[in-house]
Amino acid sequence: MIFNRIKDRYKTIKNYLTDTKEIIDRYTPDDKLLQKWASSEWIEYQAWIFHKEFMTLDKWKLMRNESISLINPPLISVITPSYNTDPKMLRECVYSVQLQAYHNWEMCIADDGSTNEATIATLNEIALEDSRVKISFSDKNGGICHATNRALKMAKGDYVAFLDHDDRLAVNALFCVAKPICDNSNIDVIYSDRDMLSLNGLRFMHLFKPEWSPELLFSMNYICHLLVYKKELVDRVGGIHYEFEGSQDYDLILRVMELNPLVHHISKILYHWRQNEQSVALNHDAKAYAYKAGVLALEHALKRRGLKGEVRELSDLWRGHYRVQLSHLPDESFCVVELDADLKNSQFADYLSRKIEAVFNKNKTCNHIIFISKKLDADNFAFKEMVSWFQISDVGLVTAKVVDSTANILHAGMVHKKDGYPLFIFKGEPESTPGYMAATHVLRNVSSPYPYSFAIKKSLWSQIKGFDRAFKGPHAILDLSLRASNVGIRTVYTPFARFKLKENLSLESLWLESDALYFAQKWQDYLTKGDPYYNKHLTLKLNDMGLNADANDLVHY
Repeated sequence: MIFNRIKDRYKTIKNYLTDTKEIIDRYTPDDKLLQKWASSEWIEYQAWIFHKEFMTLDKWKLMRNESISLINPPLISVITPSYNTDPKMLRECVYSVQLQAYHNWEMCIADDGSTNEATIATLNEIALEDSRVKISFSDKNGGICHATNRALKMAKGDYVAFLDHDDRLAVNALFCVAKPICDNSNIDVIYSDRDMLSLNGLRFMHLFKPEWSPELLFSMNYICHLLVYKKELVDRVGGIHYEFEGSQDYDLILRVMELNPLVHHISKILYHWRQNEQSVALNHDAKAYAYKAGVLALEHALKRRGLKGEVRELSDLWRGHYRVQLSHLPDESFCVVELDADLKNSQFADYLSRKIEAVFNKNKTCNHIIFISKKLDADNFAFKEMVSWFQISDVGLVTAKVVDSTANILHAGMVHKKDGYPLFIFKGEPESTPGYMAATHVLRNVSSPYPYSFAIKKSLWSQIKGFDRAFKGPHAILDLSLRASNVGIRTVYTPFARFKLKENLSLESLWLESDALYFAQKWQDYLTKGDPYYNKHLTLKLNDMGLNADANDLVHY
């Protein structure tokens, strides 16, 4: 009897695998479709796609073969709430999942009481065609949070990937997610770069994101699509919370990040976010309630973390960008040190070291030092803004925005390059220039502070044990910040601490060649990988954060 049960069980599994293989084999892309899905509205981006990220059928087949050979491949549940979706867009959304090179997935669609008969009919047809697509219907419309939670309850996967009902996955998306998980099962959260689909269905508006940037998340939900979680984490924080309807995904990542997850960024375009007239992708005012919910999500995040402050949406940027202003620390908690106007670069590191040691040894209530050049107009509010971010334990350095006497940008964040010299993004541009991802206008993480306007936490100085004495000039600060990052201490750039160059003066960062050479040698591995807060697909030859068109920097799959 036991033998017969085992035999029947084996037969059931065999039949299931055979049926699944037949379904999988049914969905294979062709070159015509792959070329169509690679078409762009923008000429420059079109060239970039075909030279660096074009998926051929041969590549897809190789990826499929590798997918099948993976050891312990995770089951990935694609979570999709739907409501009165245009059947054509819905079909394309589901089709983009069915055409995945990765094989071990399920799709959980929770329809939220659609009244469009064509939508309902399309969902029923899809369910009959492909058993991997599970569909749940609701008698009434309860909102996207309700539908998403229903879809999550349907999910049996180890990981959940969120896909909106009219968007599209790249055909390599789930493979690119599964492969690092197979290499490291401790990964909790995965996100990728994304672009958008125009009303014509063509790709444009690429968004190449930085690596995991906790403080940037206070300014915007920069990781949004594609976003994949370990299912256990989503369950642990209680799934989607209804009071944040419209920004429920923002609230979710803010709650999950408080669990100190292991986050992995895939620097590939794996998600295509569609514009439509009802979507914030086209009309940012279409769902104004969503941005109010974003403010609410940030307010709750501050409260959970024991931080006091105010949150508002930034009115001078497109919707979905926020200003978190933390409550100021007492004046006695920080000291300001003005850098001599005639300080030679070769004396820079030694001068700073002596000042830091003297201040911290003499003033026991001073836990933070702000260094500011005498050539810059000081502002007490800017000082308070800088040190307020030290209330986050893992922030050890803070740097400010610096503009010249005509309000053109001198510093709005630096990027490390292989040659040891930093790139100043948007330097020389009017201060009103927000830049790519609003980089000049929002609080965000950077690798290193500007040597002529930065603040340092006392505990960091004690932990890092001072400067590397081999550096004589400003590179000592860059080196200090990278050593800090190695032990989990971050640097923050805040544009809300602003300093202006006094009239008729110049403030040039005169980097020492010997320091640059030593820096490039010491940090070779780090610089070869690229600045983590600057995507490798963005140029280092210009300061405009444009596409990197270097033919030698191909994306390998």
